[in-house]
Amino acid sequence: MMAAAAAAPALTRRQRAALPGSGRDTLFGLLKWLLPALAFVVLAAIVIWPLAKVQEFSFLLDKQKVAMAQERLRVDNAVYRGETAKGEAFNISAAGAVQRSSAVPIVELKRLTARLAMADGPATVVAPSGRYFLDADRLQINGPVRLGSANGYSLDSATVDIDLNSRKVSTVAPVSGEMPIGHFNAARMSGDIQGRRLVLEGGVHLRIHGRGGR
Repeated sequence: MMAAAAAAPALTRRQRAALPGSGRDTLFGLLKWLLPALAFVVLAAIVIWPLAKVQEFSFLLDKQKVAMAQERLRVDNAVYRGETAKGEAFNISAAGAVQRSSAVPIVELKRLTARLAMADGPATVVAPSGRYFLDADRLQINGPVRLGSANGYSLDSATVDIDLNSRKVSTVAPVSGEMPIGHFNAARMSGDIQGRRLVLEGGVHLRIHGRGGR
């Protein structure tokens, strides 16, 4: 009678892990499916993210272009500062300022106050609206306009043109005002901002303080 066959040797831990259906085999099968899926997600994120950023940036630019097409520049509580040809400082402040086109250097002002520093004291202008000509330092003001200087000169008119460089003021609208010597009315006027020299034309009435009017 033949001797019984020798018993099969026991499997090592590594050999048992390599058997079909083992935990290691299951893990490898899961990774074989999961890793390509993760790689696809990462690749999609790399491709889509820059496109999303570019689209957002382009949208912002488009919004700005639409706004700029109607109004080149719009500022609330604007202040313009400069100097005249004689080096005298001036500033113009306004509740609102709009420049319609960069090709036309004109700023439309609302609720404006202009102040010009001079050797004998400042001159001020207050008006509900006007236009500032940037290239000429000139104001074209819609009234009622109130202009006053340190020497007691003031005027009221519907429209006034002021050249900040030459310090000249003029109006072709009916005007009334005060000078140190008295009150005046005229159809139009020209002179300097300080009121040292005024030319009154058309229906001029002058009432001198302390004397009979003429």
